[in-house]
Amino acid sequence: MNIRNLEAFVYIVYFDNFNKAAEALFLSQPTISARIRSLENEMNTKLFVREGRKSILTDNGKKLFPYAEKMLSYYQEATYKMKQDMYIPDQIRIGCANSISSYLIPEILPELQKKFPLLRVKIVSHHSEEIMNKLVNNEIDFGLIRTITHPKFHTKTILSNPVGLFASPNHNLANKDIPVSLEELSSEDIIFYDHNSTEWLYINRLMKTMNLQLNTIIELDNMESAKRLVKKGMGICFLPQHAVYEEVKNNQLVNIPLKKPLNINTEIAIAYSKDKPVTDIINFCSSFVFHHF
Repeated sequence: MNIRNLEAFVYIVYFDNFNKAAEALFLSQPTISARIRSLENEMNTKLFVREGRKSILTDNGKKLFPYAEKMLSYYQEATYKMKQDMYIPDQIRIGCANSISSYLIPEILPELQKKFPLLRVKIVSHHSEEIMNKLVNNEIDFGLIRTITHPKFHTKTILSNPVGLFASPNHNLANKDIPVSLEELSSEDIIFYDHNSTEWLYINRLMKTMNLQLNTIIELDNMESAKRLVKKGMGICFLPQHAVYEEVKNNQLVNIPLKKPLNINTEIAIAYSKDKPVTDIINFCSSFVFHHF
């Protein structure tokens, strides 16, 4: 059984989409489709059915998935063990988008220290564009950023997280028993985080197609500040779900369901130079985020 075919299969399941899986694996869409056809021929069964842009597992696909995931994990672990002599620096400089620094880095670093106990880590936080500039200037070794393309760097998507609408539990929309329409949002005070993001552009375009306009009262570039203002009841805010997990669990924020789902994801990528060898540290961070979030 070809491990690359299994890898394509697992990535499509993770991303619910052939194109996004292809991007994560640095493959063309026809290549990843060919790998799935090869696997389906080998297994003599259909593994996916298409529903719009999503790729849904068949019953046989669901049976295969846990085995494929284990086989891929064993392969990656074996590859990692065989490459223990790969260059491991004594210090690593990681550039992070601000939100990643707040939410993912505290999860990554303890595990990174277990794997590389002598490693010293320097974290630099800034906007994704500035982190890419620091990569260009060799001020950091790799970056965890919003997906940005650059000819000199690999940018591999490692996390695709849904964006939702969140409010204080005391907000009037939080007490409704039915999903909220986009028309209702036009009369609400909106707090907007990261107005340069593709999510912001998508939401604004969507409202304009319906001749609606968001009443944006505050724009911020700091997610913590945005969440605090929402918790104080100053407005509602579109935020990635991974960033509000603790607040939702502790009932400090609530998700407001929409009648028309936005289907927007915040995508996080690991960016590193094409001209330098890929260290075990980069591989570890990439794999950890991909499999644990």
